[in-house]
Amino acid sequence: MHLCDVEMNLTRILLDPIVYDKTVRPARVHTDVTNISFDLSLAQLIDVDEKNQIITTNQWLTMSWLDPKLTWNPLEWENISLLHIKYDKIWLPDIVLYNNADNLASLSQISTNVMVSSEGIVTWLSTGIFKSSCAIDVRYFPFDEQNCTLKFASWTYDSARIDLAQKTNIGDLSNFMANSGPETFPDLTYIVQMRRRPLFYVFNMILPCFLITSVAFLGFCVPSDSGEKVSIGVTTLLSMTVFLMLVTDSMPPNSDSLPLI
Repeated sequence: MHLCDVEMNLTRILLDPIVYDKTVRPARVHTDVTNISFDLSLAQLIDVDEKNQIITTNQWLTMSWLDPKLTWNPLEWENISLLHIKYDKIWLPDIVLYNNADNLASLSQISTNVMVSSEGIVTWLSTGIFKSSCAIDVRYFPFDEQNCTLKFASWTYDSARIDLAQKTNIGDLSNFMANSGPETFPDLTYIVQMRRRPLFYVFNMILPCFLITSVAFLGFCVPSDSGEKVSIGVTTLLSMTVFLMLVTDSMPPNSDSLPLI
């Protein structure tokens, strides 16, 4: 028998609807807690929308847990110790991004296969582009730093059923107590720290503003009976108005602070 046929038979036996139900949380007894190891790697910061206060990130996610019903003896199956199974064939935790700003909130919508070891360890490697809300503080624009949170948690399972644990020390870990009921819902909160590169804004906003201000001060040195004095004043006023419009257009309208610039 070919190895692929052995894998197919093993997968069919493990996922037999008589013995396996993908809608039931994996646990030896119903009182056991399903421990889920969660790891996040920020692959790319795609966009920061200051006006709408939304950040777009490309993230690599890793989750693993124990499914007691997905175990087998490799010696009985041609030493097969790892299977790749389609994501919608087994139970997946309903982990969602709580502060999402897009339709893709649940991680279960990401269609990547899962790896199952002979010990029943399920590992789910996935990637996705997420949009999340972030309060943008533009007080020190363009020399500002932003701290944006990515909060992941189960949507329906409380801490008595699943425990969400961080695999590596990437970000901030906190326990969220929901106000919807007496149960506690554990979550993982990652903090994304961003620092703006100000060189573009220095040459295109700050330096022109400095030159316009210098011209305005030079207007006081022009004799009052000279017609150029009025022209300089009007020119600097219009220039500062256009500059203010450019700055205002790029800032969030509901920011808690105004830019010092």
